[in-house]
Amino acid sequence: MSQITIVEAFADLEDCRRRAGTRHQQSECLALFTLAVAAGNRGFIAIGDWLKAYHDELLELFKPEKNRLPSYSTIRRTLLRIDQQRYSACLSSFFWIDPIESETIAVDGKVLRGSYEAINDDANVDSHPAIMLVSAYIVERGLILDPYEVDSKTNEITALPAFIKDMALKGVVFAFDAISTQKKTAQVIVDSGNDYIGALKGNQSGLLEAVQSNFQAIQTHESNNVGHGRVEKRTVSISNQLDNIPEFPGLKTVIRIESYREVHRANIIESSVEIRFYVSSLIETAEEFAKRIRGYWGVENKVHYVRDVTQGEDASRIRTKPLVQI
Repeated sequence: MSQITIVEAFADLEDCRRRAGTRHQQSECLALFTLAVAAGNRGFIAIGDWLKAYHDELLELFKPEKNRLPSYSTIRRTLLRIDQQRYSACLSSFFWIDPIESETIAVDGKVLRGSYEAINDDANVDSHPAIMLVSAYIVERGLILDPYEVDSKTNEITALPAFIKDMALKGVVFAFDAISTQKKTAQVIVDSGNDYIGALKGNQSGLLEAVQSNFQAIQTHESNNVGHGRVEKRTVSISNQLDNIPEFPGLKTVIRIESYREVHRANIIESSVEIRFYVSSLIETAEEFAKRIRGYWGVENKVHYVRDVTQGEDASRIRTKPLVQI
């Protein structure tokens, strides 16, 4: 078989298949699967069609033993036997996805809506709710880290501290939405040598009310965005004056963002104003906070949106075996 880098990326992954009757290398099957999904194929039948459509080109590229490519069913059986976390680790290593000190890691939970299993007559299949994954996105480089599956008996709030400990990173900045702005999460981040930026909403009502009442801006940054029939002016203000602010692990800065939007539809202009607050263990300029918080939303529109709309993740009904995530 030809020595292709993406094949070599899976070479050290343990092969749990029976030796008898094995015709294709595991690394070859995984490489073909990865390329097929990257080409936009959403299911195994589609992967089979892709293998047929590019049969000659793939033979020339991979040069498999006996000049034969694995079928989609062979690829499927291979996937059912591998450790999905180790597959993700091999893929991350292949793309050299390692966070660099001071980079922003946006984390957010996502439910795979089609992954639930209702009660049925199959004794080998247990019913379970839809699977939830916590996604991690490197804002500055637009790269995705290994997803973390949330145990069905817990939730995103309790899973995030465990996820952060598993990543074992130092010197990065974790950014998350209001549901994850919890004292325990903030303490785990600070104790592990990292920093955080967390949104504030009603789930931390006492802290939010205190920040709203006592906020005194010491620096402000303004930016304007025009596009898609919308004009937006964002004013980011920061304060390091924490008098009368309840204690929160590692808290050094509070941030206020005012967004003024005008949406142009035909001859009608609709305007709105939204004010949001954030807490952070960092001390930075208003402009630096603006970039980090703006970049955080990439986990929604560059990760979750792509998975749902482009890859059809929510529509997938794969639910009886833990297949790999890509």
